[in-house]
Amino acid sequence: MERNALIEQARQAFVERFGREPQAAGAAPGRVELLGNHTDYNQGFVLTSAIDRGTAVAGAAREVPQARVFSQGREGVASFDPQEPRHDDAAPWADYVKGVVHELNQAGAAVGGFDAAVVSDLPVGAGVSSSAALEVSAAQFLLTLYPHPILGDRMGLARLCQRAENDFVGAPTGLLDQFSSIFGQAGHALFLDCRSLQWRAVALPAERARILIADTGVKHALASGGGYRERRAQCEAAARWFGEQTGQPITALRDVSRETLEQYGPRMDPTLRKRAHHIVYENLRVEMGVEALTQGNLGAFGEMLNNTHESCRDLFENSAPEVDALVEIAQAQPGVYGAKITGGGWGGCAVILHEPGALAGLSEALAEGYRARFGRDTNLLPTVAAQGAEALRFE
Repeated sequence: MERNALIEQARQAFVERFGREPQAAGAAPGRVELLGNHTDYNQGFVLTSAIDRGTAVAGAAREVPQARVFSQGREGVASFDPQEPRHDDAAPWADYVKGVVHELNQAGAAVGGFDAAVVSDLPVGAGVSSSAALEVSAAQFLLTLYPHPILGDRMGLARLCQRAENDFVGAPTGLLDQFSSIFGQAGHALFLDCRSLQWRAVALPAERARILIADTGVKHALASGGGYRERRAQCEAAARWFGEQTGQPITALRDVSRETLEQYGPRMDPTLRKRAHHIVYENLRVEMGVEALTQGNLGAFGEMLNNTHESCRDLFENSAPEVDALVEIAQAQPGVYGAKITGGGWGGCAVILHEPGALAGLSEALAEGYRARFGRDTNLLPTVAAQGAEALRFE
């Protein structure tokens, strides 16, 4: 949905639920991870893009010190004290908003009472960062009502929203999602060094390359831990092992070179070796992918996507049969540069980079092939690299 239409939908939802006009709104896009699968919390490199689908939050301040948040498509209203937000098992989705409120208060924003309505055209649990889009759009909205200098510090705001997800929600995610949602640029992918936080935009022009997100319908839930938490622990254990073996100051797999991996890897626990191999070579693929895009070589860039999926499937083991099938179907179609899993894994989506004219045939092949294999439909989301988050005040 076009950004202004999404904000208008949030405005209407607010009026219908609370019977008055909103004062402000925040909007934030989802993201698609192009390269750099699970490299962010390993202090490595990522290549990402905001997409033209997202979440909008519209609302207004209240004189009473109480917050009420309504999410379109969900039952009821989540009510809480903005000075002391607490978890509510009846509305776990509201933890993402509460976490942002808590972190803003910790930063000195002094969030007061408010009413808010949330709308989104992002699939939940599909690996396109619906949670980060909710956090960032809520932060944009709240900082318009209750101003604080952090609104002008984009990286600081991304890290604040990451803390909300890590500490309040309990999902051990890296910075990739919030960074993508805030820093997105139309027609560009974003390269981020997750250690130094240096970044740059890399052209991904819509006239040459379009993005198709194919949703398997298999949901993942990062807050519940599962495979994501296990993979993070395995990466940390692998980094400690390399540090002990080499005597070098290795604090994350970012510090392990290809040569160190090849020299010491054969002596590792086989599972940890596979996880380390994926991360070490995935960081290299990100750098090679950026170089390919810089040179306008979309064919070489697509090969990086294909190689990443193979590594996720065989070494990091965070793919799923449904995602593998979509990637396999897409890779066989004309006009496709490359395809891979995107997001944390164990379900979610495949991301496919293709020529603009290839969409119709590609979509038909994916729909028919997926239905034939699994007896259900895949949800196809055509998109392009899009602009990042914004806030506005209604007149």
